[in-house]
Amino acid sequence: AGSRQNALPTLALVPHLRIMVRSMATPRFFEGPEKKLEVVVTPEHGSLRALGEQVWRRVVEAAGAQVLSRLRNEECDAYLLSESSLFVYDDWFVMITCGQTTLVDAFEELLRTVPRESVAFLVYERKNEHYPEQQPTSFYDDARRLQAMVPGRAVRFGDEHGHYVQLFHTTRPFVPETSDPTLEVLMHSIDRHVAERFMDANPEAVTRLAAELGLDTMLPGFATSEHVFKPAGYSLNALKGAEYYTVHVTPEGAGSYVSFETNFDFGDDPTGLVAAVVEPFRPRAFDVLTFLPGAEAKLSVEGYSLGDHVVDELGGYRVSYSQYFVPPTGPRAPHQLAL
Repeated sequence: AGSRQNALPTLALVPHLRIMVRSMATPRFFEGPEKKLEVVVTPEHGSLRALGEQVWRRVVEAAGAQVLSRLRNEECDAYLLSESSLFVYDDWFVMITCGQTTLVDAFEELLRTVPRESVAFLVYERKNEHYPEQQPTSFYDDARRLQAMVPGRAVRFGDEHGHYVQLFHTTRPFVPETSDPTLEVLMHSIDRHVAERFMDANPEAVTRLAAELGLDTMLPGFATSEHVFKPAGYSLNALKGAEYYTVHVTPEGAGSYVSFETNFDFGDDPTGLVAAVVEPFRPRAFDVLTFLPGAEAKLSVEGYSLGDHVVDELGGYRVSYSQYFVPPTGPRAPHQLAL
């Protein structure tokens, strides 16, 4: 989800490339796959929420996004952004952005207020994009800038020629809370009929659609905030105590994409929750990323086959990355391109 005014610019590198690009049709497109920045501060630093909304607005604006609304409770301030979401707790925050945003710029802005020695743990995550050449930076650019600010290492989960997630994380000693899980479900090529229901819809219709699809009841008891983008796109933030979840829908035909993330305590088996998240969108493929302190998630999804599976120890977490896809039943027809 995000501000849908961002269209792909025309490439203008050298004359022969310019001619080649002009001969190709660029469909209406928005880069749904997201970048994510999570930072934990030391106990000595004090509350991140106490920094105030204006500080967080500056951080968001540094990334190239804007705050649309805020949902808050006694544990968390949840900001709905023009490009995805920001959740701020007293001792940590997570910021998720899509489109052509620059999260490293947001971190640099934060360091104007938070000393770098107060950063106990940082992880920066970047999903492979559909059109990486249209991004203002690459993951390698971002990781090198971060390493100059906070020592760390970079890793890739998944094959570089397929779907993958790249991570930069700090290597300072860090011990996470024993109940501090994260689950991400990253869906590609969602069902066309479902995607069409999010296209050019009025806010009231999409709000009803969210209820029809069960987006607001996947985890019960949460207060929710949502936004509909024009001409397409949808975002939802949800809070219950210290737990959050967020859903972002990019329904455009070129690269339809949905992301779901939560810190809901699913134990070590997110199978039921993953199935509930995937079922309404019926994607042709999806990735699952879990962070669990000291344990690896157990997962199997009916109707999908497991592809790549990568596991690593990262900052006190056992990180598991799994790819799932609809198994082929025979040859498919080619996709017709609009000219």
